[in-house]
Amino acid sequence: MKRPHIHSANRAFTLIELLVVIAIIAILAAILFPVFAQAKTAAKRTQELSNVKNIVTGMIIYTSDYDDRVPPSRVVVNPGDWWGPRTTTWKDSIQPYIKNGGRAQGTTFYTTPGSGGVFQSPLSTAAWSNAGRWFGSEPGDETTRYPRSFAVNKDAGRNEFGGPQGGRCADTIWPEIYPNGSGGQDVYNQGGNLSILQNVAGTAMIVPTRKLFPDAEVSDMAVNYTSSGQELNTGAGTHSGINGSQNRGLTMGFFDGHAKNLNGMQSVANDAWGSLGPGGIPACGWTGWWQGPGNGLPWKEAILANMRVNKEWSN
Repeated sequence: MKRPHIHSANRAFTLIELLVVIAIIAILAAILFPVFAQAKTAAKRTQELSNVKNIVTGMIIYTSDYDDRVPPSRVVVNPGDWWGPRTTTWKDSIQPYIKNGGRAQGTTFYTTPGSGGVFQSPLSTAAWSNAGRWFGSEPGDETTRYPRSFAVNKDAGRNEFGGPQGGRCADTIWPEIYPNGSGGQDVYNQGGNLSILQNVAGTAMIVPTRKLFPDAEVSDMAVNYTSSGQELNTGAGTHSGINGSQNRGLTMGFFDGHAKNLNGMQSVANDAWGSLGPGGIPACGWTGWWQGPGNGLPWKEAILANMRVNKEWSN
């Protein structure tokens, strides 16, 4: 028996079916997009940690070549070299050991971003910014030859040097060499070799920063900045002078050669900066000088009070 041939018309989606498909796609996107974003941020954190580790390794090699003495944080040979391409920093000292990032030293400002290499954090929104530059619009750090992503911890050694000395409060381990009025050079900070540090594994050497300067200190945790590195005089902010990572994290490299991500608030509470012990900054009698809820409190408490109202460390 021959079956009848049935003609069927092409069937399209109904409006309800189309809306259901769209709703399913929207739900999946809402679930997956945050996961992708978190994975991307995690990858950047890993890269930043690797960069800090490479920088610390370069520092360790340098110090082994120079009788355990760290490089100067900044060297200015001539008065006209301040905050310009002829200024040299610790980045120049260790660049031959790393050979990845930065530009050849020049005599004029660079006006375009360069190759940051390991000196650039993938998490930094201020790396090649020109925010905060009072002498021009050139991007990067004060030399314009490197990005503004990492700085040496200027506070390192202050616990060991112990309080006011020679009219200054608590010298640091990093030498600073500047021109004097007679055309020679002054060593502003005498510095010292690694043997001075009582807690080598617990004292930070390298920290992430938004500042254009080659060094940073613990008080920068409590100073408000824009994401591009412009300092703000406000009581509360969204970013600080120190560049956090995620979930209030902070990537730090230490003098024993290791690098790790730790909680920003804990870095202050546990004095990973090496300056808040009894013989460090508190011995100078200083209180929080910045504006905000920390005014009048002891140094550590003032920093933590300001960090609690900064979204970088409180969210």
